[in-house]
Amino acid sequence: MIRRSNVANNYRKGTRFEHKVIDHLAGNERLKIKGLGYTVVRAAGSKGDSKADLIAFHPTLPILLIQCKIDGKISKAEWDRLYEVASWYPAVCVPVLASNGLKGRGVTWVRLTGERVPYARVQPCEPYSPEVGIPGLTSDDSMIIDLQSPDYHG
Repeated sequence: MIRRSNVANNYRKGTRFEHKVIDHLAGNERLKIKGLGYTVVRAAGSKGDSKADLIAFHPTLPILLIQCKIDGKISKAEWDRLYEVASWYPAVCVPVLASNGLKGRGVTWVRLTGERVPYARVQPCEPYSPEVGIPGLTSDDSMIIDLQSPDYHG
């Protein structure tokens, strides 16, 4: 019996999660999922300069540049590059990190509001809601991301 490599399995898991995010934003008729009215473009691999896995367009809401991470862990380089690309058009682009919701249900959205601070427990980000196109909390509130993992120290 041939075992699949962890790299291939991680790629498949990431792809499945990206499709979960797409279904949430754009919907899926086959699965009878009503979307939020977005048109979503998937950048397979997203190893290029933009670092956005998905780009979501809506007729009346800002463009979302989305980095999808199942566990919510994102390197400093990816965070900073996504924030930088979105800052080219700050009036129309929002940099967003999408991760699995509690117990793998749903999608958790976090808006990146600045470059990532190495080794800091509080990062420049806030909850985000693509349903209304505005942050979930005021800019005075901040989202605390636990950065205990060595993966964060990039």
